[in-house]
Amino acid sequence: MRRKLAVGLSLGLVASLGLTACSADGGGDGDSITIQFGNVISPGDTQNVAYEMFAELVNERSDGRITVEIYPDSQLGGENEMIEAVQAGQIQMTAPSVGVLANFDDSLTVFDFPFIFEDAETAYQVLDSELGDDILAGLEGSGLQALGWGENGFRNLAMTSGSVTSPSEMQGVKLRTMEVPLHIAFWESIGAAPTPMAFPEVYTALQQGVVDGVENPYELLHSANFTEPANYLTELRWIYDPEIILISESFLSGLSEEDQQIILDASDEMIEYLRELKVGVSDEIREEIEAAGGTITDLTDAERQEWIDAAIPFYEQYADSVDTETLIALLEAAGNDTYLDVIQ
Repeated sequence: MRRKLAVGLSLGLVASLGLTACSADGGGDGDSITIQFGNVISPGDTQNVAYEMFAELVNERSDGRITVEIYPDSQLGGENEMIEAVQAGQIQMTAPSVGVLANFDDSLTVFDFPFIFEDAETAYQVLDSELGDDILAGLEGSGLQALGWGENGFRNLAMTSGSVTSPSEMQGVKLRTMEVPLHIAFWESIGAAPTPMAFPEVYTALQQGVVDGVENPYELLHSANFTEPANYLTELRWIYDPEIILISESFLSGLSEEDQQIILDASDEMIEYLRELKVGVSDEIREEIEAAGGTITDLTDAERQEWIDAAIPFYEQYADSVDTETLIALLEAAGNDTYLDVIQ
């Protein structure tokens, strides 16, 4: 789908805000163009390594005309702020979590349901399918253009005072979550006390006991140093967290067809490279966490099934609150019969 977009984008739709990063004629082949790419991920994490590779590809293939400036670690704001800035043409690119982006396109809320994907390979097959393309197409007309599916990874638990293996152990636990309504609703459904909180506040909140734990992929937990105060981890993989690589719709449509194709092709290669980087990164990070004194607990098959079963009432209650047909299609594509039987 991404490669076909270069033909489909109208070159005449150049909004004035989209000109902030290129010269006044809309970005012809002789113009110097700067793309600001903001994200919330720590420098050196796999996402930013891949983003830097994207910047190099774009610069090289444009003969130096297009410069991509990467701004990691929330330098340009939080995820909501950067999405709005891309919509307004104030910056050109960002890569938010799908859970946050669902605030701008509610069809994406289907990814906020737990235990859809068993592993990353299954997630890739689904996201790269026609279904994945159709979901991305839902952003059209919002001022945002999806370049493809990035990846944050599977989200796991990190607690300050002991490992968790059963959902019953989450009763009353103050758990930092993203400001995603269905994430909050899931943890409430098993008796936890989810506490939405901006990412920069989490470390201090864990240190001071404002929250008892946090959920995030291993890499982000480790790079943000959350595993210092919260050094009891459980490989829960409760949700797969794709990110969507976004570019300003008006900015992209204002480029020449050749420059559009450079960006589209480089984004495809960036996503492929990111997935290669993600392979094995969890094992490497696990070793680093354990070497630093952290404890990581793997669930037995029976324990994991207990978590999966604990989410059944959540599906029963909330499946009708989203695009149920898309949720069913997602579960079918993932081969997830447990929740299909519940909501069909």
